[in-house]
This record gives sequence, structure tokens and C-alpha cells, in this order.
Amino acid sequence: MDKLVETNRERFWNPEAWVRDQWIKNEAQKLPPGSRVLDAGAGASKYQPFFAHCQYQTQDFCQYQGPLVKYLRPVDFVCDITKIPLPAATLDAVVCTEVLEHVTDPISVLREFGRLLKPGGRLLLTAPQASPVHMEPYHYYGGFTHYWYRYWLPATGFEVDSIVVQGGPGRAVISAIQTYYMKWRAREQNLQGPWRLMSLAVRMSVKIPVHYLLPWLLPRFDASFDQTQFCIGLLVGATRLAQPNPNPAASAPQPPSALRKP
Repeated sequence: MDKLVETNRERFWNPEAWVRDQWIKNEAQKLPPGSRVLDAGAGASKYQPFFAHCQYQTQDFCQYQGPLVKYLRPVDFVCDITKIPLPAATLDAVVCTEVLEHVTDPISVLREFGRLLKPGGRLLLTAPQASPVHMEPYHYYGGFTHYWYRYWLPATGFEVDSIVVQGGPGRAVISAIQTYYMKWRAREQNLQGPWRLMSLAVRMSVKIPVHYLLPWLLPRFDASFDQTQFCIGLLVGATRLAQPNPNPAASAPQPPSALRKP
């Protein structure tokens, strides 16, 4: 959803987007006035109001043509996200939401953010851990785990400050079921005669559970599960280190011994 979630109706249908918006809003308020901020992969620049006290600029590749993104203001830097035409150490914060899954080399993106940020600068990242393919054909990764962030952020010069789960197991299951429902509805349009009527009747019989009952019920059990193992996505805050960690792998989570290379 490339607009702020503002109404109760929008929040009901887009709960994860609302959580992201509130997290970015809270993090933006922590930045000192006049901070120079880059919104990387900004799309329609929906977060601009949150950074009214900052020098807010945007980057995007502006190649996506479709209903999900409506560019409401000119993008400041139309370029590859790994080659942003700014001098090193000029930014106080970089915001990058729901973008990493759409780039072919996310590690190079982290390195570019590390180049652009001043020591002590803030990096605000979000990306799905579970999601259907979207914004085709620009979708290259299925999701990013907390292990990925805890390994690659230190390896590219950052200290991880916080990792917050958005949409636990219940919400992840609902997202999958609702995606299935939408695919079912689209497939139904190609059916003919009694087959289409039968499909419609069955689909209508499960509409209330899919869109209202399960979204109310399943998230209530999320606290009982390890939410980092199965969730919609993660909200990650990190700080640019003055001196890169000389051995980031030493502090990163290690894979089980059976999976290590000889």
C-alpha cells in the first residue's frame, strides 16, 4: 500500500502497513530538526509528512508502471539504489521500506547505505519475511529473517539497534489465505455456466471467515508462538558505526554445525 494508512477501514484491511507507518513516524520524531534524510525506494513519498522537520529527499528507479504506485511528486534521485549520486557520509538517516525484496543484490544496497550515512547515522529498514509475489517482475526475494539482518548489517558497518516483528504467525496465515481467496476470485472469472455459479456459491460461503472471523481470531494467539520464525515482516533499526566491525561474522548468529561448509 503506497499511501499512509489513515482511516479505520484502511487499518482493518492493511494492518501491517499501519504498523509500519506508525513505526516510521515514531522513529522520525527521534531525529533532530534539520537532519538530512533519504527515503530510498520511496515510491509515492508517503512518509514525507513524518519528516517535515528534516531535509527529506527521495530515490527510486521509477520503472514500475502499475496500479500500486502513483508518483505524486518528482523523485529527487532517479537511479540504481546501489549507485546514489551523493557524496559519502552526507546523510543523517536512510529510510528503506519494503524495497530489499525488489532488488537483485540487497547486500550491495546495505553497503551503499553505509557509504552515504555519517557515523552514528540511522538506518530504518523494513522488508517482508513472508509475502506473495508482488510488483512483478521486480520481486527477487521471498523474505528476510532476523538472522539475515544480524549477520549482514554488522558485516556492512552497522550495529543492530532493534528488530520488531510485524504481523505474527496468525497474520501470516491470514495473508496466505486471503491471497488464495483473491486468486480463486480471479480464476472464477474464466469459468462458465454452472461451474462459475458453483464456485461463486462456495466462495461466498467462506467470505466472512476469511475476511472477518479469522483476522479477528488468529492474531490473538500470536503471543504464544515464536513470532520471528513465521511473520509478515520485520522492522529493523540500525546505526552506522564510526569504525566497521573488523570481524562481523564473530558476533553474528552461526548456522547449525550440520549446515556449515567443511
